[in-house]
Amino acid sequence: MIRFSLSVLVAPSCRDSFLKAVRALLEPTRVAPGCVGCLLYQDVGEPDSFMLVGEWTSQPELDRYLGSDACKTLIAAMELSRQPPLIRFDEIASRAGIEVIEAARRACGLLQDFPSDTAGHGS
Repeated sequence: MIRFSLSVLVAPSCRDSFLKAVRALLEPTRVAPGCVGCLLYQDVGEPDSFMLVGEWTSQPELDRYLGSDACKTLIAAMELSRQPPLIRFDEIASRAGIEVIEAARRACGLLQDFPSDTAGHGS
């Protein structure tokens, strides 16, 4: 899986234009072949700072998107940034969930394993 992220800091006067352009891209990107998800985040401490994150099942599908008209619109929106945008492409080899937190807490003695029998539970 490939994660594409774009961080921009737009001028307050360009904020509405940036949001309009990127919001218009979200749904078409989400349904593009190979797109696992696409989200736009706003920094609560800096209302003109945004991060767009998209996940793709493979590099060829991401490449197809990067060559699309939607990406041309995204590049135009990036030009509204007050400073050079930060663009990253990360390859994700594996993914885990809450079980990582549970294992770490168990290793620190913060969680206990309970017996699997049901004795004393309403019997």
